[in-house]
Amino acid sequence: MIERLFACAAIASLTWNASGAGAAADCLPGTEPLALTSEVAEIVQIQLKQTFGYLQGRIAAAEEAYQKTWLPDYSSQAAYHLSLEGNRRQCRAMLGIEDMGPPSGPARVEKLSADKSCRVERVALPLADGTLARGLVLASNSPARTAAMILCPDANTWPEHFLGLMEGESPAPWLTQLMRRGAVVYVPQSIERIADHPYCTVTRGKDRRMVLYRLGYPVGRTMAGLDVYETLAAVEYLSHRGDVDPERIGVAGIGQGGMTALYAAGLDCRVRAAVVADYFDRRDRCWAEPVDRRLPSQLLLGGDAELAALVAPRSLCVVTSQGSPIAATSLAGEVARARQYYEKLHCQSEFAVLTDVPQAELEAKVTSLLADKLALPPPGGEGGIPERRISKAEVQSVRNRHFEERLQALRQRITDSEARRQARWKLTGRPAHEFPTVQKQMLDEYRRMVGEVATSGVPLRPRSALALATPKYRAYRVLLDVTQGLEVYGNLLVPEGIRGRTAAVVCQHGLSGTPEMITGLGQKEDTPYHEFGRRLAERGYVVFAPLVLHYHPVEWTNQQARMADAVGMMRVALAVAQTRRVVDFLQGLPFVDPTRIGYYGLSYGGYSALWISPLEDRLAAVVVSGHFNDWRSKITSDATTTSYLLHPDEDFYTWDVLHRFTHVELVAMVAPRGVCIEYGVRDAITTPEWTARAWKQLAAVRDHLGLSDRIVLAQFDGVHEVHGEESFAFLDRFLR
Repeated sequence: MIERLFACAAIASLTWNASGAGAAADCLPGTEPLALTSEVAEIVQIQLKQTFGYLQGRIAAAEEAYQKTWLPDYSSQAAYHLSLEGNRRQCRAMLGIEDMGPPSGPARVEKLSADKSCRVERVALPLADGTLARGLVLASNSPARTAAMILCPDANTWPEHFLGLMEGESPAPWLTQLMRRGAVVYVPQSIERIADHPYCTVTRGKDRRMVLYRLGYPVGRTMAGLDVYETLAAVEYLSHRGDVDPERIGVAGIGQGGMTALYAAGLDCRVRAAVVADYFDRRDRCWAEPVDRRLPSQLLLGGDAELAALVAPRSLCVVTSQGSPIAATSLAGEVARARQYYEKLHCQSEFAVLTDVPQAELEAKVTSLLADKLALPPPGGEGGIPERRISKAEVQSVRNRHFEERLQALRQRITDSEARRQARWKLTGRPAHEFPTVQKQMLDEYRRMVGEVATSGVPLRPRSALALATPKYRAYRVLLDVTQGLEVYGNLLVPEGIRGRTAAVVCQHGLSGTPEMITGLGQKEDTPYHEFGRRLAERGYVVFAPLVLHYHPVEWTNQQARMADAVGMMRVALAVAQTRRVVDFLQGLPFVDPTRIGYYGLSYGGYSALWISPLEDRLAAVVVSGHFNDWRSKITSDATTTSYLLHPDEDFYTWDVLHRFTHVELVAMVAPRGVCIEYGVRDAITTPEWTARAWKQLAAVRDHLGLSDRIVLAQFDGVHEVHGEESFAFLDRFLR
């Protein structure tokens, strides 16, 4: 959607169209004249395009970088394997399973049906996180050890339906063929991309996978990782099963199952062969794939070719079906990159590609390829599948139980994150004089989490146009360069009669807001901002209100968030860079005191205030309005409609954030600079309980550090709006 929008826009990313008087307007001394359209909506379109282009550039740079850094040792297969162990560890960390050990107990096996040639079993494997990896097993009654095949279907089905074992269904013909070839078949019980559990209704129609992704990502778990972890548990189980030859275990997957198969084969060398259907591709558009596939810093580790490198020299076959969503040119490029690893190991015959398989034949072709690689004999005898079918009620019960166990495990991990985070930093559990050392550690970790948009050496190139002159202030529209190809637009208000240097405040709007709502330029109606920038200018402050790109439709923001995450940064890194340039600009103005610059934001502007200010230490005082709350509840609670769990926004789902930072830690990183929390008791965006809980924790930290005069709560009887009384007095105290 965002690409279509930009492709259709009749504006260039760096061209600002003139609109009559704007082109000839006066400009601020020391800046170039700005020819700018008066339509803010058009400005938003331009800067959205710039942001998208910048992130695309970061993605291209990441791909170029990892292609140069993957340098395996090809001197021998043993040396090759050893040289990639670090990459495997990085892959496990990216999947969120580096701390998850092997199955924690013996398998629980339930026989569902059997006849003279074959039996069907339901297997449950106790896992380290307290859940169970489940799967269906079909095995012949032969005493001889044979090959085992783990088959991972796409995310729109479940084992019983995939195999044709539900009541009213007939076994898939390819399954009968596998049984006649003597295979042991294991189909993992995954989580479907289907919204048919009651909890999906609670979360406003989110499907099962999206719900678990939302709850897992902030505490270091990914949906893809959980699938891979359960598949690795199946490898462990099968390798010790009496009827399985542990040297002949293979894995195959289709669609989402293809992702699982590729990662599982790359991580576990006991997998002798893998077939990946309708998944293998370039990952430069991973941000546009189903969100439950999201992996942190995915494009810093590598692409699918690098995962193939982890499989080599073992067998890997890539398959696409007719009508596959994978473009032929994209597939060809990634296949060529993957093939080079096999060629340098002199095992190119172990890497194969098969394209345009008819959709109706896909499962049969995939399983046949894997069976051949595992040296299964040709079909023999009249073996079949037991006649008993599994009832729909039983299938639904197992599906729900599997989902609910994962849900409960993630809920428990979210609960435990509070104690783990507090134990990590010990903000009130160590002497106050140790805080500067801890704060530095927090900032180092936080800086890595947010990422960096480089601005050093880029000229500001300030451009301005006078928009309004009043007896109390002059208003300018301003444009600044942030980095190559990326600008920031805003409104600048300069009070009349400034003597010497005065204080300045960066004033930030929220979701779908504009700088003009803060400054009053062209406004005909009041908004929750109550033109607080204009009010500050009338009190003698220089005001800069920048445009922040958090706009409806939310898909724009979601795509930016995922693009940034794929290259190891948060979307807020862009806002940090924009704010840095605004502060650069303000400090360069002859009438601004460079040591007295504050920041004031409402709603998403309050979010910006919290997440930006730790990394911009030139901000002497910060006001967080309409946003400070219990961040754990805000992004994971299902108890209130204001929780982001119920909303479509992805911007707030940061990798493993709850083990590292909530609003309490963000404010602590700003100390000893002044922070004011402005909160209306009837604000529907948060709840009184969430704000009170977070404030109680913050007040304890504040008092322990002796900062009671610097971290304050400005609570008022109001809604989601700027109050501008206690907060203005706070700014006067710290900036005047």
